[in-house]
Amino acid sequence: MPLMTRTAALPQSLRRPFHRHALAAVIALFPLGVLADTPLRIDAVTLSTAGMALVESRGTLGDGPLALDVPRDRIDDLLKTLMIRDPAAAPARVTLPGPGLLEDLFRRLPVSPGDTEDRSRLLAALDGAPITVTREGGRWSGLNMGVSDGTCGAERCTLLNLMAEDGRMRQFRLDDGVEISLDDADDRRMLQSALQARRQGEHGPLRVLIHSDDDSARDIGLAWMQEAPVWQTAWRAVDGPEGLRLTGWAIIENATGHDWQDIRLTLATGAARSLRAPLYARIMPEREEIAPAAEEPAFAALMERDAVRAPGSAMAAPPPPAVAVEADDSAAFSRFTLADAVSLPAGEMLMIPLLDTALPDARLTLYRGGSGMPHPDIALDLENPLPLRLPAGVLTLYEDGRGHAGDAMIPELAPGARAVVPFARDSAISVREETTSTELLREITLVGGILQVREDIERRTAYRIEGAPQADRVLSIEHPRRDGWTVVAPEGGEERLDGWRWQIDLPAGAQVSHVVRERQPRLRRIAVMDLDLPALAAWEARSDDPALQQRLVEIGALRRQITGAERGAAQARARIDDLREDQDRLVNLIVQLGEGSAATPERRERVDALDAEIDAARSNVAALETEAREARAALEALLGG
Repeated sequence: MPLMTRTAALPQSLRRPFHRHALAAVIALFPLGVLADTPLRIDAVTLSTAGMALVESRGTLGDGPLALDVPRDRIDDLLKTLMIRDPAAAPARVTLPGPGLLEDLFRRLPVSPGDTEDRSRLLAALDGAPITVTREGGRWSGLNMGVSDGTCGAERCTLLNLMAEDGRMRQFRLDDGVEISLDDADDRRMLQSALQARRQGEHGPLRVLIHSDDDSARDIGLAWMQEAPVWQTAWRAVDGPEGLRLTGWAIIENATGHDWQDIRLTLATGAARSLRAPLYARIMPEREEIAPAAEEPAFAALMERDAVRAPGSAMAAPPPPAVAVEADDSAAFSRFTLADAVSLPAGEMLMIPLLDTALPDARLTLYRGGSGMPHPDIALDLENPLPLRLPAGVLTLYEDGRGHAGDAMIPELAPGARAVVPFARDSAISVREETTSTELLREITLVGGILQVREDIERRTAYRIEGAPQADRVLSIEHPRRDGWTVVAPEGGEERLDGWRWQIDLPAGAQVSHVVRERQPRLRRIAVMDLDLPALAAWEARSDDPALQQRLVEIGALRRQITGAERGAAQARARIDDLREDQDRLVNLIVQLGEGSAATPERRERVDALDAEIDAARSNVAALETEAREARAALEALLGG
C-alpha cells in the first residue's frame, strides 16, 4: 500500500500531527545546513597494482567528532579497512547513516521519496495542509482537500480541491498557470528536510563520524584502503652502441578524492589479493558474497618494425634521470617509495621516471615453433638485474639514430627472471614448418598372452628458412617443449623452461633447413588372441628375436589349426542338417505314397544310406572338436609359458 494512500486513510485529526512529530527526527539526522568539514591532512599514499590505494592521514579529534565525507561507492572498503591511531589510546566509535535510513525515515512521514518529484503526488500526500493558490492574479487560501482526476472541456485533467475558511469548496486545474504555496512553516520545513534527506540519502556522500570518550584536542592518525586506478609503467628502451638503456616511467592518477600536498608516495607491485566485501548493505545470508576484483586489462598488439623514423639527435640525448626511490621487496610485493614529497591535486595525473638501468644488448630475431607465423619476431631477451620485482608495463623501443622501433609488453619480473618480449616482425625472413612422424620399434616381448611392444614415436619438425635478401642475419629458433617428448637432434641447443633454442647463421638470401627430432616412448599391450592371422604374421616379421619369432610361428600354426578345425566342425554340422532335411523329405514321401509306389523301395535304401552319412558326419564333428580343444590347450600352454 503506498505511503500516500495510508496517510489519506487516516482521520483528519491525526494527519497533521503525524508528519510534524516525524519532522524533528528528519531535521536532526539531515540538517538543512552543511556541517563544516574537519580538514584532513594526507600524509602518505601507497598505490598498488591490485587496484587499491592505502591512504594515511591525520585529523583533529576533541570536543566534537571527526567527520569524514565518504562517497557511497567507497564505503565498503572504508568499513573493511579503517585503522585509527589515537595517541590517547581512548576507545573509539565510528557512526554513519545506515543503508536503510532513508527508507526508514520516509516511512514515518506523510510523503515518500517519489512524492517529491511530482507536484500532484505531493499535494495528494499533504491533504489537509493549509495552502494558498494563486491563479491569474487571484489568491485563494484554505485547506488542501487532495487531487482528483476530472474533465476540462474535452480533455482529461488533474484537479486540486480546496476548502476555504467559510466552507466553500473550489477546484483548480493543475497546470502551468497555477502556483501553490504551503502556508504552514512546519510543512515547509518538513518538505525542505525531505528533499535534503533524499539528496543525501540517494546521491550524496555518507558522513562518517569518529567519536571518542576523551574530549582533549589531539591529532589522530587514520588509514584506510580504497579502490584506485592501477598505476602503470611505461618503459622506454634506447638501443645504442653500448647496450640497452631501460627507463621506466610511472603513470599515476590521484583518484583518492583528496588533494596531495607534500605527501609520501609509494608505488607497490606484486600479486597481493584484493577482495570486494559488500559490508554497507542489508544482505540476507544467501546473498552474502565476496567477489574478486577485476582482472588486469589487456594491452595493445605489436606494432610493425620501423613504423616511425626520427632524426638521430633526439635519440642521442640521454633520458632524464629517474627520481630517487627507496625500494624493498617481500614475498608478495615490491615497494618503491619516492624520496621527495609529491603534490598533486585530486583528479590530476603525474608521470615520473621511476627506474633507470642499463642492460647488455638483448635484441634477437626469434621464430617460435608452432606459432604458424610466416615471419620471425624481433624481440628483446630481458633479465631483471634488480633485487626486486620489475613492474609490468608497455615498452616503447627506440633505435639510437633511427627512431621508433616498436612496442612491447613487459610482464612483471621477479629478481633474476627472464622474459622474451617481441616488439616488431622481421618480414625479410620467411619460415615454413613441416612436420612428420614415424614409429621406431625397440622391443617386443610376449608375457602371459600379452604382446608388449615398446617403441619410440619420432617427430621431425623441419624449419625451412629463407634469409633476408640483402643482409646477413642470426635467427633464433625456439622449439616448444612438449610433455613426454625429448629432443634428440640437433645438438647444441639451449634448453630453456619452455623449450629449446638454437642460433642459426643466415647468409643474405640463403635457404637453410633446420630439422628438430623429438622422441616419445610408447608401450602398447596387445592380446595375442585378439589378433587376426595377418596381424600376427606382421608382428612376427617385425621382431628380431629368434625365440619370439619361433613362438609367434607356433602360435600362428595353432591359431590356424584351431581356426581350421572349428571351420571344419561348423561345415560338418551344416552337412548334418542338410542330410537330416533330405532324410525327412524321403520319409514323408514313403508315408504319403505307401508301399504301392514303385519308388518306395529305392527311397527306403536312400534313407538307410543317409543314416550312415549322418553318423560319419557326426564322427567328423567330434574329431574336429577334439582337434580344436587339443590345439587350444596347446596354445594356452604356449601362451602361459
